[in-house]
Amino acid sequence: MCSAGAGAAVPSSRAPGRPRSERASQAILRAAVDLLLEGVPVEALSTEAVVARAGVGKATLYRRWPNKEAVLRDVLESLTEAPVRPPGADLREDLVVLVHELCRWLVESRSGRLLPRLLGTPELYARYVHLVIEPRVSAIRDVLCAGVRTGALAPHSQTEMLLTMLTGPVLSRVVLCSAVPGSPDDLRDGRFAARLVDHVLAGHVIARNQLS
Repeated sequence: MCSAGAGAAVPSSRAPGRPRSERASQAILRAAVDLLLEGVPVEALSTEAVVARAGVGKATLYRRWPNKEAVLRDVLESLTEAPVRPPGADLREDLVVLVHELCRWLVESRSGRLLPRLLGTPELYARYVHLVIEPRVSAIRDVLCAGVRTGALAPHSQTEMLLTMLTGPVLSRVVLCSAVPGSPDDLRDGRFAARLVDHVLAGHVIARNQLS
């Protein structure tokens, strides 16, 4: 095996310039989220405000991102996380767990509370839905599909319609409630999720005595 000569250039995957500081990058992303949650509209958000909040210079931001839009795209990437795993023993219980988690996440977490702030920006909102909301919606879809396969749900059940009936009221209620301080207790404590699941499943769940 031949070795490279002493004067040979060694390829490098690192872009020219200073090594990236993960701490500075996270501070910038966190600052952008903070400003949005405080009510700064997306269109009014400036890189000057972001770096001032992050405590870094503009050069630090522009070494990492070419503009505000690129920062916001990475903000959304940073918010992705796996949804909770339901117990898996009972259709209703699993749906209540997942719908309640969706409610709680939307009203309590930083990533969830961004939803109303992004409604006026179609491109960012679509990316937010794909990266951040869809994994939670897919978990609910999986439970519904499993319910049809196992016979817990009636064969005529349309899972996509049931999915819309379970998630639509949650999203609309959270958006409407975002206009006033605080959030209804039933979104946090699970009462809304339980009532919604029971209402949607009525007429679709096959009673246990019908399975025998």
